[in-house]
Amino acid sequence: MKSKFLKLNKACSEQWDNMKPNEKGSFCNVCSKNVIDFTKLSQLEISEKIKNSRGEICARLTKKQLETPLIDFEIQKKYSLPYSNIAASLLLASTLAVGQTAYAQNQKASTEFVQTTNLSSKSNIKRNQSNPKISSSDDFITFKGKVSTQKSGKPVKNAKIIFVTVQKILSAYSSEDGSFSLEIPVELIDNDNVIRVSYEEVETESGKTTQMMYDDKDFILSKKQLNSEYVIDAYPLILIMGGIGHYVKKNPIVIQNHKRIDYKDFINARHGKKSSCNLENKDFLYFESEAAIAIYGKEAEAGLYILVDKPKK
Repeated sequence: MKSKFLKLNKACSEQWDNMKPNEKGSFCNVCSKNVIDFTKLSQLEISEKIKNSRGEICARLTKKQLETPLIDFEIQKKYSLPYSNIAASLLLASTLAVGQTAYAQNQKASTEFVQTTNLSSKSNIKRNQSNPKISSSDDFITFKGKVSTQKSGKPVKNAKIIFVTVQKILSAYSSEDGSFSLEIPVELIDNDNVIRVSYEEVETESGKTTQMMYDDKDFILSKKQLNSEYVIDAYPLILIMGGIGHYVKKNPIVIQNHKRIDYKDFINARHGKKSSCNLENKDFLYFESEAAIAIYGKEAEAGLYILVDKPKK
């Protein structure tokens, strides 16, 4: 068994809002095809859509859905495409380079850390001249900052800031003014530390709660960089339309209760089949290669799942 990923075979520049809604998604008059809305579907539901399709699928989806493995489905010949590291690189480059034309319904999105202390940094982190007071002790470091919209600079409430290790996952939410503070025990901190900024449910300046307005982003920070204060710019979520296929690659690592479990067991559990993997009251976080290696090591270069407890209601 190998993991499978969505591939954008042919980008589309038509406007979703100009299409006629129907039970399958929307109908495009330009190409006379139904465009399925994947944005509200899980990877398992998308897998089933592809499995049951009788021809090329046109879909609307997010960048995150392109980057997250599908749940195993029976490969049909019309979707069977060769895969190599070069092909994967070209896929990612071409998908992101289509830019304004292919993603006409949205501007190309990203999330950027702007560092407010005078430290050298990795990509996506920029320096500023101010020098805030840094909170730390012998036992923990306080990672703090503020989340705001890139376009208007308005604070973003309920953005989730997550510090990720195999042993433990810590999180905090941005407050009404966009500020956040997360205490991280020193014993959990490594040379490369993964911080995820996610926007599962955020509150806008109008006070309304909206799902997935912004694009999630993972950052890898050193211990020195963690002990700094940041401004995080949230950019609009990327929405993509076009003809969909898939490609395959090596299976990701799966971690449950701090231990590695078999990927096939994880897939069976997600299908509701008998498995040693128990997903009851569990969510899972998926990390692409760079963040996965920072969390688990080189062995996770194909990606990493970490199973976590669902928050108590």
